[in-house]
Amino acid sequence: MGGGENSCSELVAQIRAFTQYEKPYDLEYVLGIDNVFLWWRLCNPVRPEEHYIQQLAMKILSITPHNAGCERVFSIIGWMANKRRTRFNVFNLD
Repeated sequence: MGGGENSCSELVAQIRAFTQYEKPYDLEYVLGIDNVFLWWRLCNPVRPEEHYIQQLAMKILSITPHNAGCERVFSIIGWMANKRRTRFNVFNLD
């Protein structure tokens, strides 16, 4: 998945085959017997480096969700709007 036109076309073709239940994605999934890992291993093509759906999923699922940026903003806003700070004015800055 180098971002080239060939790998992009192959990814689109694999997604199309997956959504239309075409080979190799036409395998039946038996709930309680199969698991997702085994099902995807059966769907692997001959060369795993060409399994672009799997590579895309790994990239998307490896993104760590965090909210550090917005937490910092809320902390600053909370500091600016706290009671001590809002009581400050020209007359009580002694």
